[in-house]
Amino acid sequence: MVPPKLAGGPFSERFFGALSRFDDKMAARLKRARSHDAVLRYVGALAGGRARARIQEFRWDHPIAMTKGSDNIIAFNTKRYSQTPLVIQGPGAGPDVTAMGVFSDILKLLHYLPH
Repeated sequence: MVPPKLAGGPFSERFFGALSRFDDKMAARLKRARSHDAVLRYVGALAGGRARARIQEFRWDHPIAMTKGSDNIIAFNTKRYSQTPLVIQGPGAGPDVTAMGVFSDILKLLHYLPH
């Protein structure tokens, strides 16, 4: 998701200021998707032993396009499920559960610090 021109640098105030220069490009991408009756989703994919994550366009009737809020979805496209993917969908952690998990991890780390 980080534009190649900004990848590899420190995530400082300058980074976030420079990132805003790409807003128009992303807005155009969103407009183009909407003109195709599609939405943009951030997805990960596994294929040929390689993993990748990117923003991808999906038509509104695709299961991935129908996710809401913190939903998680896995869509399997295989030889047997080539026309219609096998879909597993359910609620993700959401902000409250994620915050609780981070706080729990911090408390666990405190046990390793000298008193």
